[in-house]
Amino acid sequence: MAFTETVRKLMGWCPACKKTAHQTKQSCYFANTAMISGKTENTTEFRTANVIFPANTTLFTLLFVIFFNLLMTHTENISLFLVGLFLLNIPCYLLILKTFEAAVLIDKSGVHLQAFRLKKFDIPYEEIENITSHRLEKRSKGMFLLLVIGGIAFCGFAVYMAVVKGELKILLLLISLFPLILFAARKQKTQFGNLNTQLYIKTKHKKWYELNSYYSLITDEVSAVEIKSSIERHL
Repeated sequence: MAFTETVRKLMGWCPACKKTAHQTKQSCYFANTAMISGKTENTTEFRTANVIFPANTTLFTLLFVIFFNLLMTHTENISLFLVGLFLLNIPCYLLILKTFEAAVLIDKSGVHLQAFRLKKFDIPYEEIENITSHRLEKRSKGMFLLLVIGGIAFCGFAVYMAVVKGELKILLLLISLFPLILFAARKQKTQFGNLNTQLYIKTKHKKWYELNSYYSLITDEVSAVEIKSSIERHL
């Protein structure tokens, strides 16, 4: 149950999306943030790039599954498969690079989410209903062990399909993804730190193509406090 709840939170699920109560007890100190002060308090801007958007992860996963199914079902020739594999990895690298451009800017006009769903998205203050925060629990040893076992099992299945069944497609796909996985892990390790707080910005209306009326982002505790307080000052 704990594993399911953790996965749902990381994918952007809001456990308190139907609640309107705010969390009021927060410690506030300043580090790893960028503050640009104007002449008055109303023109104060806050910006942080220490943020990731679960919506980007969901979008990347959806596009990858679509590309993967097209690649595995419509390519019989190994040469065409290798060409398709190369073409698949190019957009994957570009999407990963785009997700690392994520940033949040708060100014007098509203909240600006850079690279949210791979594009710039603006939320005016009059559209914001409330903002809530949720502390993310550290990954337990049991969950880490489960992920390791799952990775080993998948690699073993790929090797089995290649050696016993003579099916090289899954193994080649796995090998082609290793540089992407290592690059993403290295980039996230060097660029982000202390991503332990998830914020939900609930809006009064939602677009026709959206499932929820809130926008989720994950950042550090300091930035979360500043984002929350900056938005609440304008509500």
